[in-house]
Amino acid sequence: MSAFSEALLALRREGGYPSAYRFYHSNGGRRHFGFTYVHYLRLEKGAKAPRAEAFGAILKALRLAPAADGARRMFRAYLLDVLGSPEAYELIVGSVSKSVPSVSPTLAEGGFDRLKRERLIHMGIEQFTAISRDETTYWTSELLLNDDGSWSPKDVADRLECSPKAAAEALGHLTKAKLLRATSPGRWKTRHPGKFWTFPGRSKGMEPLLDRVRVYWDAMVERRGGPFGERLELVRASSSVMRQYMNALHRAVDEANLAATHAKGEDTALFLIEGRVRRLLPF
Repeated sequence: MSAFSEALLALRREGGYPSAYRFYHSNGGRRHFGFTYVHYLRLEKGAKAPRAEAFGAILKALRLAPAADGARRMFRAYLLDVLGSPEAYELIVGSVSKSVPSVSPTLAEGGFDRLKRERLIHMGIEQFTAISRDETTYWTSELLLNDDGSWSPKDVADRLECSPKAAAEALGHLTKAKLLRATSPGRWKTRHPGKFWTFPGRSKGMEPLLDRVRVYWDAMVERRGGPFGERLELVRASSSVMRQYMNALHRAVDEANLAATHAKGEDTALFLIEGRVRRLLPF
């Protein structure tokens, strides 16, 4: 195996995918990766080096930002293969690399990477399609996937202010998608207590579904939520520097997962954390 294939194999397993087949197909297969499953197997076995354009698809499937520790491990392994030795890597990469904006100590110590290995589950494309089918099904999924207790249709209906019939239908859709399981007659709970789910929103073809979920978020903010905090800066900078900054911003947003809980509490709520940089006026 090559250094790259060893790194890819380790990251795939750390990401919660026990098999190459599951990793490739649950992330959309050729539609997302742009190459066949056989080609992917050759990458993972070290029989072929990846093309540069393959990195974006692989990182999205692994739910890794470019500046994440796992991504940097994979890039370093790839460059070691290309350059042939650690000495060549240090000479060339060390000479041209630039410092990137610092991140919080918690992330620098690998806190989120540990969380990913131990508690995160990647939602499959079919499952994401199921939860985004309508607003009641989506919010029912958020209630149960973020709580370890069992819920009845009436419990869901009371919390979402919807009809028990709509709640029961939503529970059925989510059970069929293998996100929930029945615990007793008339009650359901998550199939993975204590785990946290991530969307496959970066996979190809998922943007329309994510846009639909964004509509659900906006509607819920209007009905039941509201602003919690905001910080804005208007900065003139070069695009290359801002791309480096975005890597740090991605990791800072990821760090919010370290605060996640399934425990009951009077002050707990679902929070939406957004990291966004928009290009305005060119100079």
